[in-house]
Amino acid sequence: MNFLPDYKKQSLTEHEVFGLSVKYNLADGHSYISAKTHFRGVLFNLPDLWDSAVETPIPQMEVAFKGVFADYFSLPGLKTHKHFSVCPTASNSIDIVGAWARSKNLRVGLVEPTFDNLAQLLRRREVTIEAVPENVFYNLGLLEDFVQDKKLDALFMVNPNNPTGFVSDAVMMKSIAELCSRLNVILILDTSFRFCHEHPIDEYTILIEKGASFIVLEDTGKQWPTLDAKASLLSYSEDLAQDIRAIYEEIYLCSSNFVLRVIIAFIEATLKRGGLDYMHSIISKNTETVRSQLIGTRVSIETPLSRSVMTVMWLNIKRTGLSDLELTDYLASYDVAVLPGRYFYWNSHDLAGHDRIRISLLKPDDQFGPSISRLRHALLEIESAKGRNISAEKVSE
Repeated sequence: MNFLPDYKKQSLTEHEVFGLSVKYNLADGHSYISAKTHFRGVLFNLPDLWDSAVETPIPQMEVAFKGVFADYFSLPGLKTHKHFSVCPTASNSIDIVGAWARSKNLRVGLVEPTFDNLAQLLRRREVTIEAVPENVFYNLGLLEDFVQDKKLDALFMVNPNNPTGFVSDAVMMKSIAELCSRLNVILILDTSFRFCHEHPIDEYTILIEKGASFIVLEDTGKQWPTLDAKASLLSYSEDLAQDIRAIYEEIYLCSSNFVLRVIIAFIEATLKRGGLDYMHSIISKNTETVRSQLIGTRVSIETPLSRSVMTVMWLNIKRTGLSDLELTDYLASYDVAVLPGRYFYWNSHDLAGHDRIRISLLKPDDQFGPSISRLRHALLEIESAKGRNISAEKVSE
């Protein structure tokens, strides 16, 4: 059995690291679906992809990657945009944003809840951040009042948001971009879960047309099973380009040509299978597996108010009688790893999220079903576990 060491002091990433050691890992949100099942042709062509990477100049490969990525997501605004860099991971992109924001002494409003490493990276760079409750984005008047009251210089959104699945659609994004442009506020977007939009949105075109100062960071690791060989497009408006690129070049010479060529091949292979519709079919199948397995338990799925096809699930655990930390540790005794809800509330985890956990769906095809079955078994055993005083002995706060 695996038990979380000193779990009260852990971040979400530390819980994800713990998940790597258990049999039924539902913790991290990276894509681990079977590459052999879904993208066999890419694996067979790795030697040729290596040759292509060797023969292609790095700037040319980066432009090719951006172009294929833009085509896949129907992003003409990104296709023609010239100001971008490519980082190894989205966390690297966030760290660069943090370094830049600190150099300008910006006060940044960051959505809450969201994955806590965004706040951690910004705080490590000593950026002043304010928590923006997610529901504020539903009301433009409230958002404007909040931005002005907190004297924000930048607004940091995650779209779709992790873990709730909240989506800012094209209409909402246009209004937010107009607001930021009018108030001279920089809009920062983390679009790592872009492929989970039910309806595509081209934020680049919107931001450019509205004349907003912006930064957009993308991520490939949430969708394609590349064994964590990832890339993060970091794009920025022309007025920010010189400063951000200077910080990038202090850290990176370039991205890996081979990784980019492999990701391009994965994108092209996905398009041949139906593109986003194909990915959504995998997500929907796994979503239905969870729905069916949660029937009869005391856990329910939190459905976002706006439409998204998320690869993570925000689960309501109120009826279990356990807190998120208690349930997380209890599930660990069954070799099941999940994420406790409170740490998504990066600014108010002492008060919020104690009645939620998060699980991820894009797990290995042959392991996902057994993992959800194991989760169900553990949830059905909660009452008998309480009777044996397990919760008091092992998971008390």
